[in-house]
Amino acid sequence: MDPSPLDVVDQAILFHLQRDGRRAITDIADAVDVSDNTVRNRIRKMEEEGIIEDYQANVNYDNAGIQHLFMFVCTARVAERARLAADVRKYPGVVEVISLMTGNENVYVIAAARAKDDVTNLAYDIEDLGLRIEREHLISDHHRQAFSGFSSELASDD
Repeated sequence: MDPSPLDVVDQAILFHLQRDGRRAITDIADAVDVSDNTVRNRIRKMEEEGIIEDYQANVNYDNAGIQHLFMFVCTARVAERARLAADVRKYPGVVEVISLMTGNENVYVIAAARAKDDVTNLAYDIEDLGLRIEREHLISDHHRQAFSGFSSELASDD
């Protein structure tokens, strides 16, 4: 079985969308050297197949006046990890949840809050949910970038 269901055009489209999810279809088409309709059709297919799950803005929380970006390193029983990771995403302030394939420290919860009390209240909620908090970290800086494995000669226009 092919390790990737994506051809070089799909990968180039994904690269451009990861770098700027609001980039115009026409700009992507020009960069990838295919028609606008090809880009639209490929994006729609990748959305239907669950390859593209959603589009997000990367927020600079400091510039937005949100003082606290923090991470809880938690442990969930392996049998409950997926459910707890899904449930914790529903809490106000949670912006990212990462599940690891380990026995301990296997759920990372990243959240943003305006006040220290919000951080404390979320910690209580997380524990009440059934996650054991191992460590808490105040995040100094957080950046996300496009996966370079999608980069190709079709994706390198800037």
